[in-house]
Amino acid sequence: MTISNGSNLSKQQLVDGVFTVLKEAYGQSPWSKNQIRADFEQDNTDYFFLSEDEQVLGFLSTQDLFGEIEVTNIAILPAYQGRGLSKQLLTNLDEMDGPIFLEVRESNRKAQGLYQRFGFAKVGCRKNYYHNPIEDAVLMKREAR
Repeated sequence: MTISNGSNLSKQQLVDGVFTVLKEAYGQSPWSKNQIRADFEQDNTDYFFLSEDEQVLGFLSTQDLFGEIEVTNIAILPAYQGRGLSKQLLTNLDEMDGPIFLEVRESNRKAQGLYQRFGFAKVGCRKNYYHNPIEDAVLMKREAR
């Protein structure tokens, strides 16, 4: 298993891989393949991948908005969860200097604990942010370094 920037996979393989990871991790993908492809093409987005052979196992995506970075998604295929892969992906944030924000379901205490170990602190709440089921989001921030 390797962390890669996706250079070993075609753009279509990456789009398909991200879609599959989202679909399997969340029960349905919140984004279409066209939305994923469009996000890849943005100058202010970065994707980090975990892959094995030609299969995307997980990914982390970020967006830089005027010097503030937002983690827009982190997801791992269910069959590979619980193996420390999210930690591997989150190490990519160590190289980023600006403040970093993310949202996480209020009920996802395990992820909140992981993010806290990476220097994130709770800074707010977004009411009814998530759907299926409707749930608040905890807003977390890692200060600029």
